[in-house]
Amino acid sequence: MPSVAVFPAIIPSASEMGIVSNTKQFISPLTGYTQTTSRRGARWFLRMSFLNLRADERGVLKGLLGFMDGQVNRIQVGDHSYTGARGALGGTPLVNGATQVGSILLTSGWPTSTVVLKAGDLISFSNGTYSELKQVTSNITSSATGTASITINPEIHKSPANSASIETANPVGTFMLASPVINWTNRPSQIGGVSSPASDISIDLVEDIGT
Repeated sequence: MPSVAVFPAIIPSASEMGIVSNTKQFISPLTGYTQTTSRRGARWFLRMSFLNLRADERGVLKGLLGFMDGQVNRIQVGDHSYTGARGALGGTPLVNGATQVGSILLTSGWPTSTVVLKAGDLISFSNGTYSELKQVTSNITSSATGTASITINPEIHKSPANSASIETANPVGTFMLASPVINWTNRPSQIGGVSSPASDISIDLVEDIGT
């Protein structure tokens, strides 16, 4: 079982984040008609670049890469550009029902009859093994009883337990290194005539979607 660490509070100089969809195209050699099918296995990718790192931050990130041990262990991290949900949120949102699959998450515990989430908002929940990060794909209005069916991407990888908490303030996913190779660029530097070496570190991650 992999160990999981929380990503440290170090902001990248730049980051790139998105979703890799698991789709397949079939193109007819006779008519050129294209049929596209969607399969399970869509996942997040995240690339973070840290430039001119010195002293503590450099050591923390190098230590984190050592902890990752190639592709053995995992980290929990979110989208550093995310500034919070645009929906009203509120209440105590929970997963509403066990054995859920697909791209709709049934939830409860929201304020009643309110646009609680908007397209592009992020949420996350624990599936009992790791944290799954989801992007809301349409505006979501809660019912008169505080339930809401949330359309999400990527799809649910592993069904969360009934009444599992839904994280809206600091949503994170569980990621692994995209490559077992870990490295960084070292650069000698001078500040006020004093040697002050710096490092540039780039970290490429993919979401752990389990088995």
